[in-house]
Amino acid sequence: MTLLYLHGFRSSPNSDKAVAVVDYCAAHQLPAPIVPQLPLSPLEAITLCEQLIAEHAITAVCGSSLGGFYALYLAEKFGLRCALINPAITPWVDLERDDNHARYNIDELDTDHSHYVDELKPYYTAQFTQLDQYLLLVGTADEVLDAQQSIRHLAGARQIVVKGADHNITDFGGHLDAVMCFVSGMD
Repeated sequence: MTLLYLHGFRSSPNSDKAVAVVDYCAAHQLPAPIVPQLPLSPLEAITLCEQLIAEHAITAVCGSSLGGFYALYLAEKFGLRCALINPAITPWVDLERDDNHARYNIDELDTDHSHYVDELKPYYTAQFTQLDQYLLLVGTADEVLDAQQSIRHLAGARQIVVKGADHNITDFGGHLDAVMCFVSGMD
């Protein structure tokens, strides 16, 4: 298994979840995951991921939040196993919500960067050809994204719904075995 891990908006390869995945792989003698710093531009982020998939013979993708949005697109395009952690389903809508606008300092995206929100739309995955290849890990108390939207959008996929968990899924480590077994195909 070669895993591509994709972090969320305004996050990094040093996020708690990314580090937990890297540490898990090291502790279980699995190949080190590819964990890139994603560019702000969705077009550039997808282009980078497509290059990494080709260069590293990626077999699975795991994405958190906006990284989950990208992971859905890439998994469908390349036929990859896919684990999604509180994924964004319609991030262009989420980013325009007033509370997320303030949370993520959207106003800092000057006019040269505001088009990035529209750049997201072509990567929306409306239909799935391989729902058995998807795992959704979602917290019902996600304060950033609509957990019910993810649950509905990925109906038919394997789902771990964590009651009361927030966007960060504080107990992510408690679900890491299930996530890694799934992306490894050992589920």
